[in-house]
Amino acid sequence: MIDLVKLKLIAGDGGHGRVSYRHEKYAAMGGPDGGYGGAGGSIIIRSTNHYNTLKHYSGKTAITAPHGQLGGRKKMSGEKGEDTIMEVPLGTVVWLEKENQSSSNRRKRYGVKYSLKRSETKFDKYFVEKEGRGIPERPEEELIEIEKEKIATLTEEGQEIVICQGGFGGRGNIAFKGSRNTTPLEAEYGSLGEKKTVALELKLLADIGLVGYPNAGKSTLLSKITKANPKTANYPFTTIEPNLGVLTFPSGNDAIVADIPGLIEGASEGKGLGLDFLRHVENSKMLVYVLFIEENMVSNEDVSVKEKAEMVKTIKSLEEQIESTGVLKEAWFEKENNFNARIGELDNEAKEARQLKADIVGLKEALAGKDTTLGEKDKALALAEQQAKND
Repeated sequence: MIDLVKLKLIAGDGGHGRVSYRHEKYAAMGGPDGGYGGAGGSIIIRSTNHYNTLKHYSGKTAITAPHGQLGGRKKMSGEKGEDTIMEVPLGTVVWLEKENQSSSNRRKRYGVKYSLKRSETKFDKYFVEKEGRGIPERPEEELIEIEKEKIATLTEEGQEIVICQGGFGGRGNIAFKGSRNTTPLEAEYGSLGEKKTVALELKLLADIGLVGYPNAGKSTLLSKITKANPKTANYPFTTIEPNLGVLTFPSGNDAIVADIPGLIEGASEGKGLGLDFLRHVENSKMLVYVLFIEENMVSNEDVSVKEKAEMVKTIKSLEEQIESTGVLKEAWFEKENNFNARIGELDNEAKEARQLKADIVGLKEALAGKDTTLGEKDKALALAEQQAKND
């Protein structure tokens, strides 16, 4: 199972603005008409349930988006670069390791939640001696190594982030025409696209995670309670990658069950399969410890206290291996923050509901008072009409 890949992501640069002039029969130098460059393509990461692994990125080192094209004559803009869409499984975490200055500018202001506007972007000018001369080259932005940072977690179907924003197109010389500069030989470079080196880490999303020591029977249990068909054999580390199955309850509800590869003492220190697959524990809503018990003990009702203590010791050992990695602590803090935020929302909704109820009660009382008044008036009118008839 491919659940960790490192990629270099390169968004498209914006196209340069053009330096050109009208060339018509009676207007050999009829004024500037160089158009804007096209915008560079962005790289977008989108989560989907069509994939369960990151295997489709195995062997790749870089993902790119096309550059915007040079501005055209007659005030025409250059062609835009198309965005590149990267599809990843639900539960993918994006870690940032390196970036260029353009990427840093947006990240420090908005993270990856929002894109920069054109007005928030810096453009550099270039000059040519005459129309048709080549555009002077400019230096590229180097990738800067930073402290590894988690910048996104994609857990919902169709969730998207603009991981690398493409550059904006530069202005053509039409934008620099003025009363003192009627034939400008200047235009703008397109702004540089973002570049990043990222690590994509897949943490499976499961309702129930089966954990235990090698050969404890996790895969067998998964095959019995779901329609999954994992490999089973009588030797340790038969399962070297997580297996998923769907458990269907009588009510019709489903739960995703994950068979996590076997743990051994010292897994958090790299022994056995180490942390390579232990990361999948973090996103499990519930952990079920699978313990191996000798067959003669299953039907024996007189299990000694010592044997029970050994079983408890096994569970404690498993818990220690998982807790020592720190993955559950990070997940707990995140869930606790989400829980507290939701409690705050519910409190506000409750206050609004109480106020609405009070308003409705007040309105009913007001209407009841009006109904009483109207009823008394109707009675008085009916009595007056009866008296008039009698007279």
